[in-house]
Amino acid sequence: MTASVAILPVGRNKAILPVGRNKALRSSGSCMAIASCRNCNALFRPTFLVMGLLAIAFPVIADDSPSPVAKQFKALVDEYEKEGGATIFAKRFLALGEANPQDPAAADALLWVVENVRGRAETTKALELLQAHHLDSKQLGSACGNVARSRSLAAEKLLRALLEMSPHAEVRAQACYYLALLLDSEAIVVDQLEAAPDLVPRVLQYYGKEYGEHLASLHADELAKQREQVYETMLKSFPDVSAQDSTLAKIAEKALFGIRHLSVGRVAPEIEGEDIHGDKFKLSDYRGKVVMLSFWGHW
Repeated sequence: MTASVAILPVGRNKAILPVGRNKALRSSGSCMAIASCRNCNALFRPTFLVMGLLAIAFPVIADDSPSPVAKQFKALVDEYEKEGGATIFAKRFLALGEANPQDPAAADALLWVVENVRGRAETTKALELLQAHHLDSKQLGSACGNVARSRSLAAEKLLRALLEMSPHAEVRAQACYYLALLLDSEAIVVDQLEAAPDLVPRVLQYYGKEYGEHLASLHADELAKQREQVYETMLKSFPDVSAQDSTLAKIAEKALFGIRHLSVGRVAPEIEGEDIHGDKFKLSDYRGKVVMLSFWGHW
């Protein structure tokens, strides 16, 4: 036995009456009619099929209106743009992000702090909250540069956490790249402090007590090992990602060569050439002797 189905638009305030055994479905006005059948199950099978098709054809429209937290964030941004004062507003953005850890807009509030206020207690707290509640946020990828420049000890921790745990490959790549740049910048400060220890007070003043003391405690050899590990990860895991009109593979290869061969205390790479008399020579021929290399050129 087959059952024929006819679907007509449902009028306003028209009730669909329950279907009894061997009864056709009817309502006042044109709404819906299903041919009667002898078996009630046969009646409902086409009905469920029609309902399923309708659900597919006319999905429920999701409510994409901003959340209350998102509205508060926008209101704060508007107020800041009128009044200014990043250090004052940082406390309010931080409070908004801290009070609503599960709302995606909270990440916006915390990232605002990281971008606009560097080297302060609010910056460190914002970074810690991002690590605690928003590691799965995709927008942290584009924020990694600001994280690396935030002059906070929490920045390195957040970048390492994103590199290890972010579910988004593009975020992990950005975290790896900016973690490498952060460690490179730390290496420069460490070299300066080793050459001139009297610069420590200036480092503490610029970077803040906590991060400044951390920088002053680092050793060049240990930091070089950390940099080498990060660049090896970059070369292995994200070789084809574009950056600085190049790829992370090329950037990593160049950096690794510098760390392994051009750092203070490393054996210089082999150099071959001809002297002014046309005689061939190699740098290794002079091993154990004091050698001054002068690189020059003209265009």
